[in-house]
Amino acid sequence: MSTKLHHTLLKLWHAWVAGAFLVAYVTADEDTYAMHLFAGYAVLAAIVVRLLVGAFAPTASPLRLPRPTLDWARKGRHPLFGWLAAALLAGVGLAAISGALADGLPWLEDPHEVIAQTSLWVIGGHVAFVAFIYGGKRLLNRIGQELSGIRFSKENIQ
Repeated sequence: MSTKLHHTLLKLWHAWVAGAFLVAYVTADEDTYAMHLFAGYAVLAAIVVRLLVGAFAPTASPLRLPRPTLDWARKGRHPLFGWLAAALLAGVGLAAISGALADGLPWLEDPHEVIAQTSLWVIGGHVAFVAFIYGGKRLLNRIGQELSGIRFSKENIQ
């Protein structure tokens, strides 16, 4: 499979998990509980599929599960990509699992809600980080050039 196809599959997975999480989040009241359940199980299925595909994907594939590292000097992706991906998979996965379990164990409803709310912050951090890495560097370069002629390099940002 080509890298372009792997990236497309990863984008489709992002749409699946993000859409299902959003639907689960906005349908969390009693009037739309059936839709909330369906969307929650869709999130759980997306997490399971991602873990299975990521575990068996080739080493160079973007589908491969990220390996969090503390090696900041390594060439390639910023180390926070791996840490945020692991935090997202853990947080959203825990929200989905606790929701599935809360369906039969009502005492888990409050922890499920807390985990889901907390995972929103991790999602927000992920979105902000990705926006900065892919767009923020260019913005910093433009601002730096306008203000003082300073150019930010990859080495300065990472």
